[in-house]
Amino acid sequence: MTTNNDVHSVGTPKDLDEFLKSSTTTNKLILIHVELENVAVCKTVNEALMAISRNDEFNGNLVVSRLNADHFSDFLNSNKISSVPTVLFYHRTKLIDRVNGFNQNELIKKVQTYSKTLDFSTKIDETTATATADVEKKIRDLLKSSRVVLFMKGTPNEPQCGFSRQAVHILNENEISFNSFDVLSDQNLREQLKIFSNWNTYPQLYLDGELIGGLDIMKQMVENGEFKEKFSQIKPKDMKKYLESLIHQAPLMLFIKGTPEAPRCGFTRELIQLLNKANITDYKTFDILQDEEVRQNLKEYSSWQTYPQIYVNGQLIGGLDILKQLDEQGTLVESLTANRGVAV
Repeated sequence: MTTNNDVHSVGTPKDLDEFLKSSTTTNKLILIHVELENVAVCKTVNEALMAISRNDEFNGNLVVSRLNADHFSDFLNSNKISSVPTVLFYHRTKLIDRVNGFNQNELIKKVQTYSKTLDFSTKIDETTATATADVEKKIRDLLKSSRVVLFMKGTPNEPQCGFSRQAVHILNENEISFNSFDVLSDQNLREQLKIFSNWNTYPQLYLDGELIGGLDIMKQMVENGEFKEKFSQIKPKDMKKYLESLIHQAPLMLFIKGTPEAPRCGFTRELIQLLNKANITDYKTFDILQDEEVRQNLKEYSSWQTYPQIYVNGQLIGGLDILKQLDEQGTLVESLTANRGVAV
């Protein structure tokens, strides 16, 4: 990444990720200009951005960056960018707005608005920034786990509030396959998701990574017929393929109750302690309490009726008792780490 006094030039997706993460600690408004060098209007936008960045009105709370669209195809797709110039607005790593095409008046107006409405007073230390980025990554991973994701209180089988119970009922009544996450199991994610979605209550329903809304929105959509139409293309899972995709998420895959940080049963807690004692930390987990379909069907798929279940390179090793035996034999580390390859 190269820099002049006014504009950062980002060369690779890795540079962009590092730039956005590092900007969290300084708590500034980030403008990212997606450009092509041979497009004349992009040069005009750059000149406008340079002028804006020098303006004392913004009190040093503005950082401008530019990137070549030819080198960021995945970034363009994920942010639905189909033309240049496009200027994206970020704050604390979150995309909050955009200006498509060259519209200098709109650009200046939005910068002025955000410079007055965003809170720039609190600087974030690196530890907090890293923790926030980790939680946001977990949120994005959860949103990728299924086309439909419900963030709720409790689980579909055991909702912990009436609103979540009604949301699950609507999804089940319309035969919509979905994944869920219990926000009561992770306080950090529960609070960060409110910021991520700009939605302060639960449940929250997402389709293809985009927020649909809460229970009231779901009810309105059901009443006017939009709900069935919106979700009409959601088909029931091919459960075998889905289970295989979960099992192959990582070379070492654990199906547990809860999370490593917050186990929901003694066996899961004991498993995590055993792995920690052996310094085995390179693994992924799936909380089977979040998906009753997975919880029941994986028992049949694996011919193993209890949890936790541990897989290496897609092959079932067994449960906690098997790992205890391997530990007693002195072969635990070798069995779980040898020739695992790299997950893709």
